Amino acid sequence: MMDAPRPDHQLGDNLVEIRDLSVTFETGRGPVRALRNVNLDVPRGRILGIVGESGSGKSTVIWAMLRLLAENGAVTGGRIDFNGRDLLQLDADALRAFRGAQAGVVFQDPMTSQIPVKSYLQQFLDIAYRQKASRAEKIAHAIAMMRRVGIPDPEQRIAQFPHQFSGGMRQRTGIAMALLMHPDLVIADEPTTALDVTMEAQVIHLLRELQREFQTTMMIVSHNLGLVAELCDEIVVMYAGEVVERGDIQSVFANPSHPYTRALIDCDPARVLERTRILPTIPGELPNLRHPPRACVFVDRCPHAFARCREEKPRLNKADEGHVAACHLLDGVRPVMHAAAPAPAQDEVVPAIAGDVAPLVAVRNLAVSFQVRGPVAALLNPGLKTSIDILVDVSLDLKPGETLGLVGESGSGKTTLGRAMLGLVKAQAGSVTFKGRELIGLGEGELRPLRQNMAMMFQDPIGSLSPRQTVKSLILEPFDVHRPASGNRDALAVRLADMVNLPRDLLARYPHQLSGGQARRVGVARALALEPDLIIADEPTAGLDVSVQGDVLNLMRRLQTEHGLTYLIISHNLPVVRHISDRLAIMYLGRIIEMGDATAIFARPAHPYTRALVDGIPRPDPTQRRRLVSIEGEVPSIARRPQGCEFNARCPHATDLCRAEMPAQQTLGDGRMVRCHYPLID
Repeated sequence: MMDAPRPDHQLGDNLVEIRDLSVTFETGRGPVRALRNVNLDVPRGRILGIVGESGSGKSTVIWAMLRLLAENGAVTGGRIDFNGRDLLQLDADALRAFRGAQAGVVFQDPMTSQIPVKSYLQQFLDIAYRQKASRAEKIAHAIAMMRRVGIPDPEQRIAQFPHQFSGGMRQRTGIAMALLMHPDLVIADEPTTALDVTMEAQVIHLLRELQREFQTTMMIVSHNLGLVAELCDEIVVMYAGEVVERGDIQSVFANPSHPYTRALIDCDPARVLERTRILPTIPGELPNLRHPPRACVFVDRCPHAFARCREEKPRLNKADEGHVAACHLLDGVRPVMHAAAPAPAQDEVVPAIAGDVAPLVAVRNLAVSFQVRGPVAALLNPGLKTSIDILVDVSLDLKPGETLGLVGESGSGKTTLGRAMLGLVKAQAGSVTFKGRELIGLGEGELRPLRQNMAMMFQDPIGSLSPRQTVKSLILEPFDVHRPASGNRDALAVRLADMVNLPRDLLARYPHQLSGGQARRVGVARALALEPDLIIADEPTAGLDVSVQGDVLNLMRRLQTEHGLTYLIISHNLPVVRHISDRLAIMYLGRIIEMGDATAIFARPAHPYTRALVDGIPRPDPTQRRRLVSIEGEVPSIARRPQGCEFNARCPHATDLCRAEMPAQQTLGDGRMVRCHYPLID
């Protein structure tokens, strides 16, 4: 028989106690002291969130716990007690018993953490190999866990492979795997980073429900403050390998007592509900951990630093009951920091875009299909579809100097639309004109000179850059393609680096030597090299910390003002889109279902799907936790489109008309377009 969920734990004791943990990585440039004397407790039966920017050491803590550090990493001091046993002293057999049976892990990217050539059935059986149960009992338990996490038809789907599941379903299955053995501890490393806002909300609620049901202790590692505020009971804030603040989630968010914690909260775009073109940021960068500061690690970026901060390491001072922060300001020597917290940046004055200006780009009735079966398969199976429709009857305008935000869940066709506009994806029907010239049907030789005036920023800032080229070579590559005789290359590279605030000494580096924010600036420099009129930016802030997001968005806004750029911003990050866009276009299953002024749409969405997206944004405020998810279910397969309104199966307002008839496009009183039989506003 399978183990039953354990009864409620006594919440007063700690399941995990970490004392003076230090981790060092050996590199070609010298040892990097990634963690230094880290102390934290994980209370039994609670959810602990660990937050901080990339490089703060939060993931290193959990990999040290699991003894999964990279080969060049080593624990150089301290202990990690789990139920009274030091994990750092376990032998190989005890360590295997700990992983999976006593501690389960939900990884950041389920597509790379789940084995692509094994069915889920085999992967569940591999996890349960230590259980004293029959194969049939193990399979029944795995199916029950899949059903519990919301996988439909688990009896059939357990035989499928990871590539046959959507991203949200893969992550749900990863959670089922982590909980399969009813472990005492579940560790989740950025569990919602790759998910849309709707899937993120569903996973947050699922984790919260499962933690209550199984009385499991959880550690959530994330740079998403909204997720931590929604899910966690306690929080640890890390910076540059040290714990700078920890305490009850309500107390820390209500009274952030370390300048770094305050800055992180201020930088979150989801916190600022009113539109602002210029977002708050944290100036500077993390210190070099080959030579960490001997006093306060945040001193070079702190607006409240004084002489003592550079001379003496602060101790953890009490801010409230059960809430401490490593800051000299709490000693009473200086006024408390949060009383003089900086106000959010104010919006700048933006010239209005004239309504009668001819569009720079006009898309009309664009349709894109992808071939899924070859001609031989079509002959052998004449009833099967040989292609699927990715974009259906898409129309939009982009006027000079404006920013259009294109949002929707994964699979909605956003990226395909951007690529089709540039001629990178072949359209089967419709029209795309750029400065009045038709692009559909042009050959590569005709498109190439036009592409000097159109550029794309790709989603993965490092993966889209050749690993064999230096930064200088990468940002000058557009000149090599379009303008070989382009003058002094060194001067051009320096000018482009300065334009995007990229330090000149990075020009000699390779992509793997850059941070995510630096790699994104290289992408911006490449896109701007030939001074185009149009830039299509695909997820320009994906995977970036909130402070770096603000840097990139402020940079893009400044360059737009200086150079008159026109942006199409493709994103599922609605807080980002709110602040940077003039207009919004909402996509669902390859159709634009609502489009209009961004501020008006966020204030009063007209389509139920838009309303669900807006309501699904997690707030970085634990007092505003949602009790219900804004939308259930996943995006239907584009190979089997629902009849009638394609949103009807997920819409709380659907009627028989919605299930039978596709809604026509209509224009509302405020000028926005919507495809809905029953718009939420007139």
